[in-house]
Amino acid sequence: MQGSRIFVAIVILGAVLIGLLLSLYGFDNTWQLWNIPTMSPHFADLRTITGGAESARLGLDPMVENPADPWGRTMDYPRIWQALFTLGIDHHDTLWMALVMIVGFAAGLFLFVGDIDRTTAWVMAAAVFSPAVLLGIERGNNDLLIFFLLACALVVLRRHPVAATGLITLGGLLMYFPVFGLAALLRESRRKFLTLAGISSGILALYVLLTYKDVLLIGRGELRGTTISYGFNVLHSAMKDYFGSPNLGGTMLIVSLVCLAAIIVVGIVTRGRCFSTTGPANRMHLDGFRLGAAIYIGTFLLGNNWDYRLIFLLFAIPQLVEWSRATDGRLRLVSRLTLALVMASLWMQFFFRFAHFIPGGGYILFALDEAANWSLLAGLIYLLPRTCPPWLCGRADPEPGILFP
Repeated sequence: MQGSRIFVAIVILGAVLIGLLLSLYGFDNTWQLWNIPTMSPHFADLRTITGGAESARLGLDPMVENPADPWGRTMDYPRIWQALFTLGIDHHDTLWMALVMIVGFAAGLFLFVGDIDRTTAWVMAAAVFSPAVLLGIERGNNDLLIFFLLACALVVLRRHPVAATGLITLGGLLMYFPVFGLAALLRESRRKFLTLAGISSGILALYVLLTYKDVLLIGRGELRGTTISYGFNVLHSAMKDYFGSPNLGGTMLIVSLVCLAAIIVVGIVTRGRCFSTTGPANRMHLDGFRLGAAIYIGTFLLGNNWDYRLIFLLFAIPQLVEWSRATDGRLRLVSRLTLALVMASLWMQFFFRFAHFIPGGGYILFALDEAANWSLLAGLIYLLPRTCPPWLCGRADPEPGILFP
């Protein structure tokens, strides 16, 4: 319990400090301390929605044409977000909407962490104030709201799995990728998991089918980066952009495919050991690991993602810290390495500010960033299957906390 209090105190103190810096040091100067590139006007991602509302009132479809957005970007979110237009929102509402999302994100953190020790508290705090997480806050990105929904799902999952499934499904309707969070339902019996995950997946599949034209528009309008980004497409896209060589980009695509295949094969071949939760008090952290790991793996395979989507790795951290103390040597080693890679991915943008001090520093740090992201994928693919319940592993139910072959 002491760790929970420390975590809450650090987050509140950090939020107050950032607020003071924003007021006294300036918006751009404050975010540059973390090497976060800023956009003006502030909360740029949210403005595709508030600008979209203004464009819609002009009789335009903001998913096709969105002149009210300060950068002319089309609205690359599912059309369900346009329900907000009925509230009469415009760009003047951007600030309060961003504050609601930020408060929701903080509330989700406090709801999820529960009972943690001091070490976990400090590791979580270091992750919360990382450039990747703060990028989402600076942009006012709606992943903050999705984080809150999924945190609520984890909290209610133990007693109300149907409600938890509903929250994950709602997240999927809002942003598609939260469907990977259905991995949290692995705590349920085989029949209940297949029923709940099947219904949720069916709803989302039907939703995508009915709105497939919008999906195409989103894919066409979505901005994809090669910096402050992670995902399968980043490496070969960067090689093509940086060196202007389509052939090099194609070569790196083949290399990426080979690396991905090797990671998946190793994950399958070494799947022989599974382990259970270490006790009822930590079940939510195991659920959180499943959810966070599955979202990272799923979004990585989808292509390019801006680094703010790494916020869902916060769900995986408490369980990784716990496993890093495991008596099983292999589990302990892999968990420690994976936890280090999580922190490296979250914080890598900060180190880019020193790139100009090193010859070729930008390329070196980009390579390190990609190595961290790909290695993290390997670590999570190794660990996630080992959290399979007995009915999926095809093995007898173990005693709590006991690894079984």
